Amino acid sequence: MRKNLFRAPVLSALSAVALLAGAGAAQAATGVIDVHMYKGERNVSNPENGKCYNVSDGYNDGRLLVTNKTDRKVRVFVGTDCQGTADAVVEPGATYRAGESWGMLFYIRSVQAV
Repeated sequence: MRKNLFRAPVLSALSAVALLAGAGAAQAATGVIDVHMYKGERNVSNPENGKCYNVSDGYNDGRLLVTNKTDRKVRVFVGTDCQGTADAVVEPGATYRAGESWGMLFYIRSVQAV
């Protein structure tokens, strides 16, 4: 009887720890991030939460617009590899337009669902 009294709290505690550990696992956002440019568009479908997606191939593609069609916020970066502070955070269903007056300085080069 004493063994069972000891096991129940221990098993409950272990179950709670396992449940909480699984809650922080990376999951994919549902939907698409559309990145529009002068020469067409690039889509990122069901982006993994926290993963960086470079949308520029290194040339001046003129990526100026991000439409967030996902269920998560999207960070937009003018640098590659999502380095530094995000230049914009786009809410689900919203669109971000990069400034055109500074030319290639403000072209969108990477995005990240968060």
